[in-house]
Amino acid sequence: MSPFADRRACVRYEVIGVLRGSLEVAEPARVLNISSSGALLETSVPIAVGSVRPMTLMIEGQSPQVKTCVRRVVEVGRKPQGSYEIGVEFVSPPEQLTSSVATLIAQSRRD
Repeated sequence: MSPFADRRACVRYEVIGVLRGSLEVAEPARVLNISSSGALLETSVPIAVGSVRPMTLMIEGQSPQVKTCVRRVVEVGRKPQGSYEIGVEFVSPPEQLTSSVATLIAQSRRD
């Protein structure tokens, strides 16, 4: 082994048995519809039902982050690589988000 093959600052230990972990990955999603309590998203990656995930939205030039709980996942075949419709519930949404969604709904009713 060359001296440059292992340049870790800390010693790593082999795991005996099963040790599970999760890796958060930012996945872009298209918002299909939204309400003050949740949203329907389209993404290329399925997400486990019941999982709690942070979500950042771009509404009216703002980027509020909200904790969501995945309630429904449906595979749809609109794209060659496949896509998924994911229904999320907002968990304790910040006031900024609820007021922005209310403004969007009011604007859509006037149009």
